[in-house]
Amino acid sequence: MKNIARYLIIAAGIIIGFACVKEPTMSATEIEQRSLKAWIEKYHPELLENYQEEGGYYVEVLDRGVQDSLPITGKDAWLWVDFTARDLQGNVCETRSWELALQQNTYNNHTHYTPVFRFSGKDSHTLLEGSYLAVFNKLKIGDEEFEARYGTRLRLYLPSTVTSSNTGGTADGGYEGQYSLDGNKPAVVDMTIYGHIANPVAYEGNRVDSFANINGGLCTEHKAAPKEDEESAEKSMRRRITRADSEDGEEEVDTRPLEFYDGRWHQPIDTLAQLYVNYAYSPARNTFDYNAIGVDTLMYPNENGYDKGKIYGSTTLADIDRRINEALVERFGKGITYDEVLEADSLQTKATANVWYIGRFLDGYVFDTNIDEVKEIVFGDVGQEGEALSFETKEPLENDYILAWNYSLPTLRRGQWATILTVSTYAYGISGQVGAHTSTTTGDTSAIDYANYYNYMSYMNSMYGYGYGSMYNSGYYGYNPYYYGYNYIPSNTNTTTITTTATEIPSYSPMIFQVFVEK
Repeated sequence: MKNIARYLIIAAGIIIGFACVKEPTMSATEIEQRSLKAWIEKYHPELLENYQEEGGYYVEVLDRGVQDSLPITGKDAWLWVDFTARDLQGNVCETRSWELALQQNTYNNHTHYTPVFRFSGKDSHTLLEGSYLAVFNKLKIGDEEFEARYGTRLRLYLPSTVTSSNTGGTADGGYEGQYSLDGNKPAVVDMTIYGHIANPVAYEGNRVDSFANINGGLCTEHKAAPKEDEESAEKSMRRRITRADSEDGEEEVDTRPLEFYDGRWHQPIDTLAQLYVNYAYSPARNTFDYNAIGVDTLMYPNENGYDKGKIYGSTTLADIDRRINEALVERFGKGITYDEVLEADSLQTKATANVWYIGRFLDGYVFDTNIDEVKEIVFGDVGQEGEALSFETKEPLENDYILAWNYSLPTLRRGQWATILTVSTYAYGISGQVGAHTSTTTGDTSAIDYANYYNYMSYMNSMYGYGYGSMYNSGYYGYNPYYYGYNYIPSNTNTTTITTTATEIPSYSPMIFQVFVEK
């Protein structure tokens, strides 16, 4: 018995000793890294030698790209990147491809399906963290080093540590897939790298000038003067406004207005470079040529003419323009003619002006409009009914609209068509605007109303007796009801959700506005 007791004591001590040993712990990051490696070992063992120490991800080179083009590695540059992100099961979480969006049933006519334009630099970037590491660093592909360049296609197997830590890693406004990527889950990103530039301001300005030269010509007689102070800029604006009231009460008439109706693009303000207005534009006689960039300078396929999706992909921009122009002329007319310019009232004759517009990127895509007929053509439906925008004319610079409008609209006349061409500086800024979804829900609540009535009548009968209920029902809610009763058949609640998409405005986006000012 003593031996048995001794053994029991020894066994208990061993158990207590093991219990005191601290169990090894592993962070969620370490678990994910091991899981990702195990997945690669099972499905893509050939990629084990393509492991990247910085970021802890794996790379598959699908296309090396144009080998005589300059690599992006180590440069401060803005570049165009096309990508699709999936989880390890292949479910699409985010895509810039309209074909994939159609397959996923997430396609939206309000979405501009083009490559992203993002910055990659030594000190900062706006790319998804993993894709940034792949383009800025030299990649270890087996025993060699590889540098990404124009046309390079990569497939990145990324842990969550390099997919969710950057603002460039999420999308909204029609680029989402059917699935969202859960936290601490790896992602597989297919990316194609297109052109890159060091100076996006110069690129954007050159594109605006090119568009103007191809579509009517650029007026060179009114070049931008040296920068003036705010008071001089306001005087410059007043000089361009014709038929406005001067301080002494006499009408100030600019002797140059007819020069501005020659079909060319003019600066509304001398001091604002690459903000142009075509005063002679009319949808009755003008269409746009979007081939403002030579084929040899394209940064991505069809950059100079949008041809994707259900609307633009099924026809041509010329046909879409024709349909838009016909709708505009039918609703608003051709606008004032050259002979009517000096007879038409300027905007300053009234406190406000009603403005109708179409906003487009320079590839022809319509990103916004308040004209229902145009919505039907380019978005497939009207959605929310459009209303004219009210523009304050007395203090135009205090309007909440973009600077391009605040400086250009005051130079127009009532009843006039015009087009405004601008760089991003006077539009949505160099950072652009993210896309967004908004949803409104409507429903038939008759079934709920009936249930509320029924419960109310049951309460009344219990309190006052069935005589009260019968008396009350006879007049309104009884066998021959005015509202409810036995003949009333409650319906199920029908819920309708309407989702509206605000188009993403990429960084450094030049744009054109077709505007009409009501008389």
